[in-house]
Amino acid sequence: MRTYEGMFLFDPTSAADWSNVEAEIARLMKRAGAKLLVSKKWDERRLAYEIKGRNRGCYVLTYFQASPEKISGIERDVHLSDHVLRCLVLRADHVTEEKMSEPTPAEAGPRSVEGEDHDSAEPAGRERRRSEPRHRAGPNDASGPEETQKAEAAAKTTE
Repeated sequence: MRTYEGMFLFDPTSAADWSNVEAEIARLMKRAGAKLLVSKKWDERRLAYEIKGRNRGCYVLTYFQASPEKISGIERDVHLSDHVLRCLVLRADHVTEEKMSEPTPAEAGPRSVEGEDHDSAEPAGRERRRSEPRHRAGPNDASGPEETQKAEAAAKTTE
């Protein structure tokens, strides 16, 4: 048996009661013959796009032990579940018990980074810059550094 990390995306109405989430995770693990090590709420977020008609989802992080042949069964059961929208299962043989017990964003509390939107679908550190114009070179545009320098010099002389 190997150790796996599973990130399950739950329908927020189903995840409103944590006992429902625990019951569904336990059902999925039991059907696969897996041993659940850790299960905790990651965070509830607005989704970048609709999944099964939902705009929001509750992420649940799990660590479990299972045989490799059973992973496809877990993914199939998730696909058939009414409560789970999606899942991602990765091998986690390198993850220690110490790492598994680290607090999740939901346990850590609100973010302390100034100006960061908690419900943002964009990853942290990724900013949109709308004030900068975009220029895409066409087939007749100059594309080399010399042509760019010539164009900048010509623009300065006309000012």
